[in-house]
Amino acid sequence: MADFGPTITSTQNRWVKFARSLKRRKVRSEERAFLVEGVRLFADALDAGATPSLLFISVDSEQPALRELAGTAHRRGARVVPVTETVLSTLADTQTPQGIVGVFPFPDLEPQIDTGTPPLFVIADGIRDPGNLGTLIRAALGAGAHALYVGPGTTDPFAPKVVRAGMGAHFRLPIHRWEWSVPDPRVARCDLRAAATAHASTDYDAVDWTTAACIIIGSEATGLSPAARQFASATIRIPLAGGLESLNAAMAGTVILFEAARQRRAWDLRTSRGEDSVHTRLNA
Repeated sequence: MADFGPTITSTQNRWVKFARSLKRRKVRSEERAFLVEGVRLFADALDAGATPSLLFISVDSEQPALRELAGTAHRRGARVVPVTETVLSTLADTQTPQGIVGVFPFPDLEPQIDTGTPPLFVIADGIRDPGNLGTLIRAALGAGAHALYVGPGTTDPFAPKVVRAGMGAHFRLPIHRWEWSVPDPRVARCDLRAAATAHASTDYDAVDWTTAACIIIGSEATGLSPAARQFASATIRIPLAGGLESLNAAMAGTVILFEAARQRRAWDLRTSRGEDSVHTRLNA
């Protein structure tokens, strides 16, 4: 790793201390930066066009992929810092680090909505489990949502466990803070603002998802907040068999998101064939 400079052996190095400070939510918010670890996740970030400001790479690792990733990041202007495995372990959030940890700025992404495509948004309302939030972010991207909003009481979307569960979606899906008192006008204008709850009378697949829509997903443990219920224009449920009462937030959100995606694909196909009547829209 000589071409990247001397190997850092002390955890008191200023770059190491800065990176380690990003494990705290307050610092991440102030610096607008977060940690990314792991070969696959780092490669996904680079493929999405993101560039780290700092990249720590273990000199003890024998993975050729690490040097290749480091070289790509270096050519884009990243500061590559070779470190010992001991130093790297203080930066990593996993028990068996893969030899690479990067500091990335928060992605500055805005919803890209085509003129003829109704927007689809997601609001995470009080979801505290990092794995649930990260999986929901990943599902939102896969289903074609235009943005995900993080409401009050929801865990930090840039916390290490959330980022790992998101599997690179953070670099492709706009993620914004949400305040119920000052809602984003793009979301507030949606014809359908559907909040998922086990006690709703309308099934999730009985509504028209081909219009401008927002899906509100609350915590399985605490349910929807009063503000979310007030903002919603409708409540929906996922019918469950076998005496099951509920699904976790990530699973429920995924089910609803891909029903919306299914309807939208069918609507796009019908529209391309000129079958865009009200009847076909409501029965997409």
